[in-house]
Amino acid sequence: MKETANLSKAEAASEAFSNERLRWLIGKGDILVQKGELTEERLEELIELTVREEIDRSIIMLQLKEAPATITEITKATKLEKGYILENLLALMKWNQVAIIGDKKREYIYAKKEI
Repeated sequence: MKETANLSKAEAASEAFSNERLRWLIGKGDILVQKGELTEERLEELIELTVREEIDRSIIMLQLKEAPATITEITKATKLEKGYILENLLALMKWNQVAIIGDKKREYIYAKKEI
């Protein structure tokens, strides 16, 4: 079971590093620092935050790839906080990657959208 969890985290990290948002930040960050619009320290903070968010979003998406789930179910599977999962699900819905497909015990059921 632990090997599967580690494999899922590695898969999530791999997907996160291929994300356009992170590639853009890394690619444009140096230019923004050179122009004085961003400090190197702030760029490092933004990259760290973005990496963490993208890995967590990938973990959520991997969970939803297995089966549609409520926030409570995602929380149990990922050990991420409910509010944080909701924030990320809203972002994923905005980017048309996740949809609400029903409800169960007064909670929405989220599913990965097939593109």
